[in-house]
Amino acid sequence: MDISKLRQLKKESGMTNAEIAELSGIPFSTVNKIFSGATPNPRYGTLLAIEQVLSAKQKLPFMYDETRQEPCLVREAASSYCYTARIYTRQDIDALSEGTHAELINGKLYLLAAPTRIHQFLVGELLFVIKSHIRNNKGACHVYTSPFAVRLFADDSTYVEPDIAVICNKNILTEQGCNGAPDIAIEVVSPGNANHDYITKLAKYQQAGVREYWILNPETARTLVMNFENPANTGEYEFEENITSGVLEGLEICIKELLESF
Repeated sequence: MDISKLRQLKKESGMTNAEIAELSGIPFSTVNKIFSGATPNPRYGTLLAIEQVLSAKQKLPFMYDETRQEPCLVREAASSYCYTARIYTRQDIDALSEGTHAELINGKLYLLAAPTRIHQFLVGELLFVIKSHIRNNKGACHVYTSPFAVRLFADDSTYVEPDIAVICNKNILTEQGCNGAPDIAIEVVSPGNANHDYITKLAKYQQAGVREYWILNPETARTLVMNFENPANTGEYEFEENITSGVLEGLEICIKELLESF
């Protein structure tokens, strides 16, 4: 997507640069430079994050409730996430009751709803295939599934729990989780949280240095693979197609085959 098309989408959406920066997680100064033309060749992932925000303006309801004083979990299928206007910190996550799963992004606290059966099935199948591939090839990478604490920037500013995290640098692993960016992050979209995975997390994963990001969407039967190291290898796959990894050499996964026994 080129800048002129983004400008047209922005005009149609009526969104300001500040709103785009807030929803995408991209710095306000970067958004300004892109739309002013000061940055003639922005990174592909940055453009995609902005495009997702502008497109989602009409398609995906973005939950933002300024009247509430506490984080909430919306149980309706329309939205699995909710955050409030108050600024939250890692201490708020630590204070949650045991068994409550949450993420912290841009000072907002997201409480994660219970996953669906197909979500858990896909996560389990992906874990088995990826771990088997690593073991069979005597690889050094580690694979973890949610709940697994990832401090994306090695501080308390951003705390996430990817459905699957592949970490090849053992030095960033701690007793509590991962203190830095995984090499591969995989999210399986649940009803109502598409904007969280396609927009908010995509921007943060790219900024933190995640090398590859997969988004599996059971509703559309498609998988988006973002290769941040080599954007030319970024693509969208039908569930019937083989997905190849740019990080784990030789890894190929067909989602349709994983679902045959579902």
